[in-house]
Amino acid sequence: MLEPQLKKLNFYKGVKFEVKGKQLFVRSSDRTTLQEKTEAYFKKSNIKFKPRKKVTELDITGASQVLVFKPLFAKGAGGVKFEHQIVKDLNDWFKGAEYKDLLHPDTIEQFVKTVKLKQNSRYMAKGVGAANTKRPPSFTAKKATVTNNFKGKVSDVDVIDTKSNKVLYHLSLKFSKSFYIYNATVIDYFKSSSANTRKMINEFFGFDGVKMGKAFGKEFRVETKKNYNYAQILTRFKDLLKQCLGPDIVLMLKIAPGNNHIDYIKGLNHKITLSGLTKDSYGYAEKGVRKYNFIRFQANVNGHNYEIDFQFRGTTATDTGPRYLRILFKAK
Repeated sequence: MLEPQLKKLNFYKGVKFEVKGKQLFVRSSDRTTLQEKTEAYFKKSNIKFKPRKKVTELDITGASQVLVFKPLFAKGAGGVKFEHQIVKDLNDWFKGAEYKDLLHPDTIEQFVKTVKLKQNSRYMAKGVGAANTKRPPSFTAKKATVTNNFKGKVSDVDVIDTKSNKVLYHLSLKFSKSFYIYNATVIDYFKSSSANTRKMINEFFGFDGVKMGKAFGKEFRVETKKNYNYAQILTRFKDLLKQCLGPDIVLMLKIAPGNNHIDYIKGLNHKITLSGLTKDSYGYAEKGVRKYNFIRFQANVNGHNYEIDFQFRGTTATDTGPRYLRILFKAK
């Protein structure tokens, strides 16, 4: 059987398995990396496989099931389910339920204390995750701007005063120790026909343009400066992260029962301290190892410690080049 075999692999730790007919779904917070590692394991073990029409589905010789790589859910580990549960818990609490009767009593109680909200049936929680819209970035040599970045754009759940029909709080939900806060297309900068544009974007992030060419191809190559001021780069990253987290937002991260990071931020006044960025923080795509670049550093965001990865990658196994910037937080 395919499932027991995969469960023995170290990199399948934390992966959720689900059988649907003749399909075996494997869900993870980073399905692209999981698929890359799985295919590398199959090749090393001489297990024959081939992608189906949909590249995230594999036929494996000798297996009765189609292996399908899936994200845990749209908003992190169990995110869609978590959104529905938070909406129900909030509405039950507004109507008079006690904390002990809720699915996430610790989370709701901490939220209530954080925003100083009174229990009142005039309030209502409403899921609005589908309203999330694209927030593309624009870059200059010293500044990244997240466009279309208005109040409510990153909201998953709104708390509304039904008498005034006013939104009191926008909630951004995460239900995982690691989660993405931003995903945007950047390949037009890195693959620009203008060498000046390629130089600008590489130097903005601190990449070696020659190594970029070796990683992704000659069309990505550009001469860049040899010595970077990493303190200046972290200043740019800090500004970018504040924008990515969103304005006027309640950040609600549930790592585990009793372990919640909940912060109410007005405007873009996120308190962020970054450290640990050196030339060794940069990883480049390498054949047989990984298909993407990354930048890794340490952060304290609104009083909580994280490791942050800026990943430059595709989202499917067939994507090549730094098509997207994806920002991954890992709670410590």
